[in-house]
Amino acid sequence: MTGGREGRARPFRAYADRERALASPRPLRVSEPMRLLDEQVTARVRGPRGGSAIPDRKPIPAFQEPDLVPGPGEGLLSLLVDGGATAPVAAVDGVPLTVGCGQLDLVLRAGPHTVEVQGVRTVDPVAVHIVPGGSHRLQYYEDDAVGHRVLGALPDTYAFTPTNAGCLWWLVLVSLLCGLPYAAVAWLQPPLLVSAITSGAISLALIAICVPAHRRSKARHRRALAAQRRAAPSEPVPHHGDAFLLGADPIALPPIPPGHAAIDLHLDCARHLWAGRRALPEGGFLARAWTNPPRVRIDGVERPASWGHWRYLVPPGAHQITILVDGRPANLGVPARHTGGTEEHADLTVDAPAGAAVRVDAEAHVYAIWRPASGEVESFRPRLLLEPVP
Repeated sequence: MTGGREGRARPFRAYADRERALASPRPLRVSEPMRLLDEQVTARVRGPRGGSAIPDRKPIPAFQEPDLVPGPGEGLLSLLVDGGATAPVAAVDGVPLTVGCGQLDLVLRAGPHTVEVQGVRTVDPVAVHIVPGGSHRLQYYEDDAVGHRVLGALPDTYAFTPTNAGCLWWLVLVSLLCGLPYAAVAWLQPPLLVSAITSGAISLALIAICVPAHRRSKARHRRALAAQRRAAPSEPVPHHGDAFLLGADPIALPPIPPGHAAIDLHLDCARHLWAGRRALPEGGFLARAWTNPPRVRIDGVERPASWGHWRYLVPPGAHQITILVDGRPANLGVPARHTGGTEEHADLTVDAPAGAAVRVDAEAHVYAIWRPASGEVESFRPRLLLEPVP
């Protein structure tokens, strides 16, 4: 840390007890719609589709029709990002292109491409094949309140999902702004004493009933929305013959050849991005932070890796797995500094029997905060948990 008041204080209050922050990264919010980070690509972004003031029970289309025309040997990728109040970062072929919620229409050369989105946590990348003159649609949906996040081929239309949460909250506001003030004023006037008691009792009863009912109704509505947003199973993607990107929901696991074993590795990262106490549109510059993929070594040999689910084919026997995570955020666009070690690594030795797969989970946590006094983003040493799954 540097000198001064900021240097003498703890680097960040939440880091004094890192265990407390492990399970609940705070989503970084921005009040702006999706914006493009790379002006060199042929793309167009749109903000989230606005809802109608009058409820419409017809099926709701997810995508807006793109108005880009790909050239010869090119195709079109449409990516719809719905992160709620958060600001996910979307990347194609490892290059961050957008931040925020909305629809990205991107012209790509024909051939294979990889799409990845990072929000509060990372998700499995999705491999797409763009055909000349064709189009491909992907969606990302995140609701941190119910812990649901998915990237893939989601339905193009959604059913109307009713909720009475708004009515319940309206009753609470009426009780707070009308019922209780009236009861307080009427209490001072003896002729209105009975009316004051009645109004106060009804208002308190409505608040006591409607507040928990509103929370339950809102939770049910969130779960109903998440239930409609399930990605179709995907095909595992081979890498160099002995490594496979499985995806979050593979159609079928790659077979294990005779005389081989497998290590199924799940690499997940929670992104703790804080805007600090600065009063601004809630940290748009920090929202664009990108977490670089981890590095995986098996018996000292570097293997293909990204965040997500992977299968590695290995000979039967004992193997040492090494995971390395870089805690420095990329793609910031503002000055940055790092406190503590830049990289965290973890080692684990597993015994892989012939014809079977050993499951291993690697959970990383990266931390960054905006320092308004210095105008920098400060990042901290990451944490990494590596353990076998029974």
